[in-house]
Amino acid sequence: MKTEQAGSCQGCGASVYPEHIESGIAKMMDGKLFCAHCAKENEAAASGVLDLMEPIPLDDDDKGDTRVEMSDSVIAVTAQTLNIAKAWDESRFTRPLEPDTTHATRCRMFHAKLSDGAIDYLNSQINEWLDQNKDISIKFSNSTIGPFEGKHTEPNLIMTLFY
Repeated sequence: MKTEQAGSCQGCGASVYPEHIESGIAKMMDGKLFCAHCAKENEAAASGVLDLMEPIPLDDDDKGDTRVEMSDSVIAVTAQTLNIAKAWDESRFTRPLEPDTTHATRCRMFHAKLSDGAIDYLNSQINEWLDQNKDISIKFSNSTIGPFEGKHTEPNLIMTLFY
């Protein structure tokens, strides 16, 4: 192994060894020695690739809602939709519940941190909701564990009840 140092990169000051130059990793460009990383950057700049990487301007229109077109459907998100302080309100749904059928007409999600106390609270929350809504019949449920963002991103148990 060669220990003789050929020089340092003109871009970042990294050490460039003779074997780097021999293998083609490091390059001499315009009489200057460059390491592999700086050589790639200089080649990209010389070819004009970096000119194509201009920042994309963003629209700053404050209309209050954001629309995302997905095939034939439109998803509209407003501040009112994302208001998490509101209590669960079934009055805004117009589709009737069908407790005697096997298919679900609505869903409700519950979540809790992964601790004994939080899971106990989740259980009581679901049971209280079912006690308050006697016309609801659970058709299917699903649970998963995933990150929820707050002050800190933490894993949560997420329960989805289809009724």
